[in-house]
Amino acid sequence: MYRTAKEQDLPALTGLWQRAFGDPEEYAHKVMTEIAGLDNVYLACPEGEPVSMLCAVPVTMEGMPGAYLYGLATDPAFQGKGLMTGLLDYAKNQLTMQGRGFGVLVPASASLQGFYAKRGFEPVFRLRRIKNKAIPRNLWATADFDSVTAARLGQLRQKFAPGGVMLPAAGWLAEILSLYSQGATTVETAGGYGIYFEEGDTLYFVELLADSDRDAKLLLQAAREHTGLEKAEITLGEHSELLLGEGRLEDYGMAAFWGSQPPLHRAYMRLMLE
Repeated sequence: MYRTAKEQDLPALTGLWQRAFGDPEEYAHKVMTEIAGLDNVYLACPEGEPVSMLCAVPVTMEGMPGAYLYGLATDPAFQGKGLMTGLLDYAKNQLTMQGRGFGVLVPASASLQGFYAKRGFEPVFRLRRIKNKAIPRNLWATADFDSVTAARLGQLRQKFAPGGVMLPAAGWLAEILSLYSQGATTVETAGGYGIYFEEGDTLYFVELLADSDRDAKLLLQAAREHTGLEKAEITLGEHSELLLGEGRLEDYGMAAFWGSQPPLHRAYMRLMLE
């Protein structure tokens, strides 16, 4: 009833993905074949054909191999029958045998957070969101803009968030292409980097990683000089030491550990293809 995907399953899986998430066929195909790999796409097939699926994208955290569970979907006609619960158990067993000691995911809603909590996942990757942050002017603040490539994004994550969940190269490529296609701008200095969107009079930093508050401030000021926008909304990891005392915590990602649990004081997960 449970198995991994084969190439002949792709038309059915692509259709299931599009019905569940509305993504283009090309994106669904890329996730399954290039980012996760068909050997890491797990299926429930109660009547022979796949009706429930999940992609276990290979990731690492603190050097430990694990899986980012992505694209979890069940055909509406088969929902409520325990198929996803069984599929999660099957995937866990297979991944554990491969030496992948944890699974992480990003629930799409509060109700799904409860669903995953009952199946062994716990909130680990909370975010701290700072709103209406005034950016002081600094005419001498300089940075590189839109210079971050997929390879560079992986390197920057490793440098500035070494305890973070690391996607494979194909995942970083998909993420950076998606960000740029949606209008994101990257800003980088020797001391850190950020990714932001402009909306109205605000810079929305969906990621800001830096060595110190001073480096973070310079990134913000360079973005202000680049855009003319004077305030920001900033998303940081719960354990970030930047701008301590500011912002409010929000739930984001969850994790289940199937072996030894790594230290979580640097745990960070963000921009995970969602």
